[in-house]
Amino acid sequence: MKLKIAVLIPRSDMYPALGMDFLNGLKLSVPQLASLGVTPEYIVEGIGNAATDDVIKTAEKLILQEGVDLIVSFCSISKLHEFTPLFENYKKPLIHVDLGGSFLKNESIGDYVLHHTLNLCQSAYAAGVYAAQTFGIKGYSAASFYDGGYQLTESFVRGFASEGGEMHGYFICPMDYKSESFQGLLDAIDEIQPDFVFSLFSYNEGKKVFDIWANSSFNGEIPMVTLPLMTDETINTTDLGVKNVFSVASWTFDDERPAMKNFIKTYYDTYESNPNIMGLLGYEVGLTISQCITPQGSLNAKLTEAMKGKSIETPRGRLSYNHMNESQVDSFLVRTFQFNQTKYHNHVAESLDSSSTHDLYAEFEPLPFTGWQNPYICT
Repeated sequence: MKLKIAVLIPRSDMYPALGMDFLNGLKLSVPQLASLGVTPEYIVEGIGNAATDDVIKTAEKLILQEGVDLIVSFCSISKLHEFTPLFENYKKPLIHVDLGGSFLKNESIGDYVLHHTLNLCQSAYAAGVYAAQTFGIKGYSAASFYDGGYQLTESFVRGFASEGGEMHGYFICPMDYKSESFQGLLDAIDEIQPDFVFSLFSYNEGKKVFDIWANSSFNGEIPMVTLPLMTDETINTTDLGVKNVFSVASWTFDDERPAMKNFIKTYYDTYESNPNIMGLLGYEVGLTISQCITPQGSLNAKLTEAMKGKSIETPRGRLSYNHMNESQVDSFLVRTFQFNQTKYHNHVAESLDSSSTHDLYAEFEPLPFTGWQNPYICT
């Protein structure tokens, strides 16, 4: 059976080859689909920042004119309340892809829709809990104008507060970070002397903050707990000199479990490059599609029904879809950011049970989506 899959790709400054990386991961599932009697055909469309009506119009055109069987798409969390009903009305399946910078709301639930994410908000909550238990209950938060526009800081702070932690100050970097000295940040830390600093920066801004930190007296003395994307080893390619840096995430490419090692080897053997998180997301989406194929070799359009009670062995461990139809894994990984003479690694220091984050949706349901409206980390 031929399976016509439309893939809607946004643009990204941090991952300029996002579309190719994602598709490379997705296409690694072709042999598995072939074994089920399915031959995929991909139609790729660009959708800008995935935060305007264009993403809805493009999807509807693909359903009506191209007769696609499945759409895989990034989409702004603020547009999901319009995007999800489109698929429910047409009874067509959607796998919505996102890094998980904000919590899903009830309005995004549908029989034909799955949400595949890296659970960044859930892991931020777990990081807050871990920070209070490990480093102390006196925290300080520093965020970029961009990265602070999602629910990551709120999630971290709530996890931190659940263990008796209190944030003693917040630094928000101006949008023009290139001309920012960050002296105000260093002065505040010197005055407050927190047990740790929660650092929410990414891409080139993250590199600048690391450079400032490496040349300060706090480097190695005050632990830094970061957003996982700040320690992305595909972005940070030279020794930045930072010490005592931790992050909590649902993945690390330094995971020694066979599924991750096999994924990296297969990806490298196929494309002669190492995967990044976009390739990982694409690969996992491909595994999910395979699980939605019926014994008769057709796609069960009701994706939530197809995945009910199922779990998949993925590079991140056992993955299933929860009551909000969002992907989730069994554990989060505490990662140490270390340079080993040639490249950075996010070594696993500890594994945290993720079950305490499964019920956070109700807690965040009343909170409005604020700040940036494009899907994190796309622009």
